[in-house]
Amino acid sequence: MDEANVEAMFGLLDVLGQGSIRPAQYREALKTLGLSTEDLELEDDVEITLDEFKEGVCADPLSLQAFARRF
Repeated sequence: MDEANVEAMFGLLDVLGQGSIRPAQYREALKTLGLSTEDLELEDDVEITLDEFKEGVCADPLSLQAFARRF
């Protein structure tokens, strides 16, 4: 996945333009896309920045668990 697509995806999640998203926003977006969030383990009090999101998506784009382990 190229960087522009990852940034566009993050922009859709960051509807208020705050530069970060909450795990609830991330989970809801995945559900909207029809993806499972059962194995997703994120603390509710973290803020996911664009850079963290890019790292998580690019590290293993097929594994939500790999992304969640960063938090």
